[in-house]
Amino acid sequence: MKGPTILARSMSTATKRGQDAVAWQYHSRSDSHSKVACWAVLFDLLCECDILRRHAEQGLIGFGINHLMVGPINKTLDLVVTVVPPSRRTGHRFGFHELAERYGIPLNDEERSALNGLPVVEEDSREDVSEVAIALEAKACMTEHLKSIPRLHAEILATGYLAKKAAPRCITVSYSLVNGADSFTSPGGKGKINRHHQPEDARRVVAMLGTALPLARDTKDFGFDVVGTTVVECRNDGSPVTVMSGPPAPQISDHHHYERMIRAICAEYRSRFHQSA
Repeated sequence: MKGPTILARSMSTATKRGQDAVAWQYHSRSDSHSKVACWAVLFDLLCECDILRRHAEQGLIGFGINHLMVGPINKTLDLVVTVVPPSRRTGHRFGFHELAERYGIPLNDEERSALNGLPVVEEDSREDVSEVAIALEAKACMTEHLKSIPRLHAEILATGYLAKKAAPRCITVSYSLVNGADSFTSPGGKGKINRHHQPEDARRVVAMLGTALPLARDTKDFGFDVVGTTVVECRNDGSPVTVMSGPPAPQISDHHHYERMIRAICAEYRSRFHQSA
């Protein structure tokens, strides 16, 4: 699966965000990393999940990045996959393929070939009324790990609850990016270098994501159906961003390992939406 590698490669190139004159690889006030992460997850899902790809070929699904999910409290989700109503299965909208160029996602030849072989999936607009099949929230913890744990936990819990209330049948997914680098240059601190106590800082966050997030099998009303975590080494100083595969990153035996997340989403989709046609 290519998602984490694509994300790390994209983050390795510093870009200017907003009015900041300095180019950064990661900026907490930018959602560019989140958009790339969501695109990469959907790329892997379309490559790896046969039923999702088949539904895409039949024009039965759409997608949205930064998509407004209407419910008791409206919530903007980082990524949704939607069931397209029969009345709206014609016409061209902005497509998943086109986002790679729009977001400046660097793909190698193998990834580009795989993308060209995927069916067209069109973007839902905010005005569309579509059933949400997959609701994914992407979070990042890049520095000040221990201070970030309560906020990160609370924000993830709130998202799962609101998504379940808005679309009880949807598959709720929490996907988090954790920094395993021993230092991080902070854009908000005018280039201040934050030192991390690694691997312990990242391990504590990864442990929270793997054990403290409620799962739907235990708490149906607000637990997540699927949880995933990727650990990267990002110093935010211009050096390449890399994916960490060893501890403190989740291992393949852990339920929130990235590959297990993709497979779990596919299994849940097959169980709930196999008759969407």
